[in-house]
Amino acid sequence: MALRNGHWKGSPPPPLGHDPQGKVLGILGMGGIGRNLMKKAAAFGMTTQYYNRSPLSEELSGGAKYVSFEELLKTSDVLSLNLPLNGVVIANTARGAVMDEEALVRALDSGKVWSCGLDVFEEEPRVHAGLIANQNVMLVPHMGTWTVETQTKMEIWCIDNVRSAVEKGS
Repeated sequence: MALRNGHWKGSPPPPLGHDPQGKVLGILGMGGIGRNLMKKAAAFGMTTQYYNRSPLSEELSGGAKYVSFEELLKTSDVLSLNLPLNGVVIANTARGAVMDEEALVRALDSGKVWSCGLDVFEEEPRVHAGLIANQNVMLVPHMGTWTVETQTKMEIWCIDNVRSAVEKGS
């Protein structure tokens, strides 16, 4: 729809981002939320370091390195603040249909949800007006694969597939 209406945003393309793989996640506040985030970040190939009021046991730290606050700020590629505050933060990078945007807007307006980050939407490219109007909402136009590393890997996969088809016929 946007393309048909002359709203082409692909020229020039936006700058590429970076994949999380191999990056260092710094967690400030290694409570339950921080430890849960650490597990999720490991799935993306990130290593984790953290600062807390006191170091955690080896079992609770899950192999994350305890560092000083200053070192955390200096050496983290990504910094996650996981400190107590009323309201939750939601990030949806899966599929737009996973999130009921009308319910999300109501939750944001009530304070039940403090903030959210969305890369996908229920009816792309349309975005709920309540999400656009809320300053606590970070909106990105479905560009999760728009990174140097992912684009390079996609090019390599494409070349490998063409090579395989030519050499093996499959």
